[in-house]
Amino acid sequence: MLFFKHIYTVIALQVTLFYFNLRIYTMKVYKCIVTCAMMLFSIAFYGNTNDDLTKLMSSDSEEKTEALRRLIEAQDLAAFPVLSAINDKKLFVYGGKLVTLGKKTTHNNITVYELITLYPETKGITDQKNKSLTLDNVDLKEITFSRKDRLSIIPLLPFINLTSIDDEVRKLAYTQFQNKGDYSTLKRIEKAALRETDEGLIRFAKETILSIRLQNATTENVQMDLIQKLVKNKGDNNLNILTTFIDRPELDAVFKKKVKIQISSIENRSNRIEWVQNLFSGVSLGSILILIALGLSIIYGLAGVINMAHGEFMMIGAYTSFCVQELFKMTSATGELSDFFFWASIPLAFLVSGLFGLLVERLILRKLYGKPLESLLATWGISLVLIQLARTIFGDLTSVKAPSVLSGGWEVVPQLVLPYNRIFIILMTTAMIVLTFLFLYRSKNGLRIRSVTQNRAMSACLGISTKKIDAMTFFIGSGIAGIAGCCMTLIGNVVPDMGQTYIVDSFLVVVTGGVGSLFGTIAAGLGIGQLTKLLEPVFQAVYGKVIILGFIIFFLQFKPKGLFPAKGRVADD
Repeated sequence: MLFFKHIYTVIALQVTLFYFNLRIYTMKVYKCIVTCAMMLFSIAFYGNTNDDLTKLMSSDSEEKTEALRRLIEAQDLAAFPVLSAINDKKLFVYGGKLVTLGKKTTHNNITVYELITLYPETKGITDQKNKSLTLDNVDLKEITFSRKDRLSIIPLLPFINLTSIDDEVRKLAYTQFQNKGDYSTLKRIEKAALRETDEGLIRFAKETILSIRLQNATTENVQMDLIQKLVKNKGDNNLNILTTFIDRPELDAVFKKKVKIQISSIENRSNRIEWVQNLFSGVSLGSILILIALGLSIIYGLAGVINMAHGEFMMIGAYTSFCVQELFKMTSATGELSDFFFWASIPLAFLVSGLFGLLVERLILRKLYGKPLESLLATWGISLVLIQLARTIFGDLTSVKAPSVLSGGWEVVPQLVLPYNRIFIILMTTAMIVLTFLFLYRSKNGLRIRSVTQNRAMSACLGISTKKIDAMTFFIGSGIAGIAGCCMTLIGNVVPDMGQTYIVDSFLVVVTGGVGSLFGTIAAGLGIGQLTKLLEPVFQAVYGKVIILGFIIFFLQFKPKGLFPAKGRVADD
């Protein structure tokens, strides 16, 4: 506290009491009188935080400077967000309160900001409908300070950042104290930790506190107790903290051996988490490959068409999502983009991509069934046309905003976070597999598609319109690729040649799993996805891809028709 620094106040009070020979019979009463006197003296001489914050709004520059000086000397943690706003030149007055600018949104060339109060707590301002209040900064009165005033704040910045409204800034501030903190800074960090509500930041703050105590501990028992608490806390920087600590020359060999055991336990846990992360990444990549290859497998199995433009149908689905997003932005009255645009874009991506696939089948591919070389060249030309068309209309780079519900990730355990967007892709792939299975094996149209796939001539003799089946299959297969493109917007930008990245991998999935086999597509997609993620950390992405291609070539020498080859008469064609 500020008045603890002024010990002369206490001494003066003690001399006064002695001079007048006042008899105070209990120590409690004596302490109460001294404490109250100190508080009154401090308030009278230095003012209080509320008064100083009010004076920051004054038009008198000298009064503002003096109030700022007292705030800096007081070092009240609750007022640090105000000092941070002054340093960032983002301090404003709204409704008689000190506020700063939060999230920025732009609509119809008008930029507005969320307003955040700074004292006594940092929180967003809401309107009567309990929604975040947004205003143009020109509607706010800005409080300005001289460069000299702002420079006086710099020595406190490491502590001020502990109260930032930005989680990443606070996390970085805690990190800065982990290897150079001392007991003089510990109390401030502990007070800042009490303000945290996020579990990850609470764990990070506790890691910093334990690290400072470990650096200043002098006995081995205390040090080992702190090390065990660090390991139990499961912080992000435990390994770095203990690795730095073990290099201290004053540690004896026996104690270092005990510390190494703790470091080994952290490394083993890190390896297990990395293994689970790679497993999840492999399932995620496999799901993407399955989603893209699912429609390709049906088309290739039905018509024998090597559709090199299949990746561009995925690209069309991605651009459909982008168009839906822009349409929602134009029609939004508040300028805010609701998550509904993404859910609406999923069926639209299926429909638009399916219609493009139907158009290509009707105009170009109908006369190329059973002609792999001719269909390969034709669809390759179509893919080039579609890529250039997309580049002409949309440019080289666009992006789709991920829905807020799919932002972030699920923290299963500390350091193991599964992104929501990847989980959604896995669930979407599972749903599409189930729907495709029900359609192919539990519906009359699915039976007709399988019939035409196995024997086109006999199916025509039995009254099945093969032309309608071909059109339906291309529509469904291209539509599934469009859904894949919509999902791909969650993990990357939308570019005209994005389909080229996955078309080769999609054919690898189809050929390895077995042409026209749903179960083969699933098995091959997951297998190639897992193999890719296992090889990438060891051999890097390029060499890992080469190894996978070599493995598939070797596999096809023994299983040329894939994992699940067709059975019956069609297998002899």
